[in-house]
Formats: sequence, structure tokens, C-alpha cells
Amino acid sequence: MVPRFLRHAAGLLPPPARRAASGAMLDLLSLPARMTSLERRGEPWQALHNVGGGDFAQAGRDNLRLLIDRAGLEPSSRVLDIGCGAGRMAAPLADWLDPGAGYVGFDLSASAIAACRRRLGTKRDDFTFLHADIRNREYRARGSILETAFRFPVEDASIDIALATSVFSHMTLESIAHYLGEARRVLRPGGRFLFTAYALTPDRIAALGRSECQLPFKPWRGGAMVIDAKSPERAIAHPLPDLLAAVAAAGLDLPGGAAFGCWLPPSAYAGGQDLFVAVRPG
Repeated sequence: MVPRFLRHAAGLLPPPARRAASGAMLDLLSLPARMTSLERRGEPWQALHNVGGGDFAQAGRDNLRLLIDRAGLEPSSRVLDIGCGAGRMAAPLADWLDPGAGYVGFDLSASAIAACRRRLGTKRDDFTFLHADIRNREYRARGSILETAFRFPVEDASIDIALATSVFSHMTLESIAHYLGEARRVLRPGGRFLFTAYALTPDRIAALGRSECQLPFKPWRGGAMVIDAKSPERAIAHPLPDLLAAVAAAGLDLPGGAAFGCWLPPSAYAGGQDLFVAVRPG
């Protein structure tokens, strides 16, 4: 675990430098595991694209199981990976999906997309990785495309399963609403969109006040909470009713509601954020 004083010092840096410094520390801490595990030896370096601590490959397998069990992923499904990062989900999907099923992943990190192409681009000719120059104050402040104007790089009604893990936790509600609308556009009737976010309820806000969460969320605006008001997209939690309303306004159903993750008790599953599976009506 990174010492508290180092986390605090890194938090004072500008976002790109902070993420690089945090990633370098995670790389250093991962060296013993990389030396003893052939699988972990091949993990992308976090100094290039920081996706948080833990076992990169195991996290991908865990999310694959969620897609199968909760979103109905099948070997023949065509998948859209929103914010695909360095390929945490693309790697297990490359082994699990049928040949020709199809996968499109996009991310605002050019280095992450380059890593995906190096590691997986030659393994599956039906896998496509695209860099999207999207503007986000935390991850790409000089991007040329507003989040609220970005069009997903796939055709209407062409996707069976879309996913966005640890993406909406770095976006304003306005941007989330736009992405939900885009998900509705690209999903086939009956298609499913699995996404994660930090959801707030009165009980959970009270739990935050009792310091039951390691994330130092503070009130921000419109009922949302952030851990860094200078860079809100570092981590944002939104009121659950606002998230549910955005799903409904996009024309999606949410038959299972929200499954609360273990970032704040009580939790309904072991993930680090809250889980939603939205469905485009048939």
C-alpha cells in the first residue's frame, strides 16, 4: 500500500504528473509479483497509463464474469468497450469471444491505445482500438472534443454489449447523460450496457460523514461529491436518483437497479464501484 504521506504529496501535483507519479509507485510495488508471475510480468506499466492498483489480469477476469453473469455476454456478442484503457477487458475478451464476434475499444489515452495495439492488435483481426481526443479536465485537458459532443465510433444498433467500467466515476452528470444516449443509439434492441459509478443515497452520505469510506468525498455541486474540487473528474459521486433519471431519459431500462459495491458499506457485490446494467428496450 502506498504510504499516506506519499499519496498526499502526489495529490498536490498537476493531474498528468500526479497520475504518472502514482503509476510509477504502483509499478514499483508490483515488481515482486511481476518477478514471480509470468502473467503479471506482461502487465502494462502504470506510469504510462494508471488504472489503479491490484492484479490487472485478475481484475479483467472478474469483470468478464460480471459481463457474463449480469449482462448476458455470449461468445458471439459484439462488444463496445468505452474507456478501454490499456486492455484490461480486451485481453480476457480476446480469449473468450468467438472469432469474428467483433470488439471496438476506445480511450482518450493515446499511450493506452498504443499498448492495446501492441499486445492484442495482431491476436484478433476483429478487434479495433481507437484513440478519441476527448476533453476531460483530469485525463486530457487539451482534448479537442467535448465529452458532451463525442459520438461513439460505431454504427447505430450494431452492439450487443457495451461496458464502461470506472468511466462514469470520472465524469459530470451532463457527460454521463450524453454517453447514456450514445449507448442507447449503438445498442441493438435488447442490448445491454454495463457501467459502474459512485452512487449516493442519504444513508451512504451519512456513512461518509462517519468516515466509513477511504475515499475523501466532499460536497461539490448539484448534490454530487468529489475528492478534489480543483480537479473534479479525479473522482465524482452522483446522487443515485440523478443517475437513475439519466438512464431513463436516455431511453434505457434498468431492471436490476443499482448493485452497491464495496467502496462503502453495505455492499451487494465485491466490485470497487456501484454496478448498473441498462437495457435498450426491444
